[in-house]
Amino acid sequence: MRHDKIDIPKSKQKERVVRKTWLIEPIIDFFSYVVLVGAYPILSGFFFFDQLEKKDHLVGASILFGLAFILGGLLLYSILNLDRLKRLNGELKDRNRQAIKDLTEKLGWTLQIHNQQVSVISPPWSWLSTNWGRQVVIIYDRQDILINSTSYGLHDMKSPFHWFGNRKLERIVMDNFEKEIKNDTPTKPISNSALRDATAHS
Repeated sequence: MRHDKIDIPKSKQKERVVRKTWLIEPIIDFFSYVVLVGAYPILSGFFFFDQLEKKDHLVGASILFGLAFILGGLLLYSILNLDRLKRLNGELKDRNRQAIKDLTEKLGWTLQIHNQQVSVISPPWSWLSTNWGRQVVIIYDRQDILINSTSYGLHDMKSPFHWFGNRKLERIVMDNFEKEIKNDTPTKPISNSALRDATAHS
């Protein structure tokens, strides 16, 4: 997984995870995604027009063709939003970093990278789980954090088939981050005048 090649300044600017890669890598990914998105509509389209010429099984072929277009559209939407970062308000950067570290320990996840600019965490997985290849990137931008969850397959290719699972992981991190920030927020000290007033009325 290419979490060690994140371009932090560009990622903050575009609010998308931008990675430093060789030119050939995005080209290979592009053609792979084109084949992936186009395969279902094209194959079902051939079947549909073949059945149209034969005037046989038109209902089934039409349904299959429509479902293939819907699936292709969902995959395209997933691919276009794979690297999108969600912004969440936090506190000071050091407190945000500590909150991420604490919630990672409480969730039993693995902290792969943790520095002043970015943290990369991943949930536990087994051969029977769907968490293999999943990772959550947290970029620190002043008092905010930027979050993205991505699933990787073979050859570090980002998988568009885990959209809902990735969004669920983001929500888990965001909810727990807010709890950690709330718990770690120091209580505002009571001023001497307020303390005297409280004593006088007691």
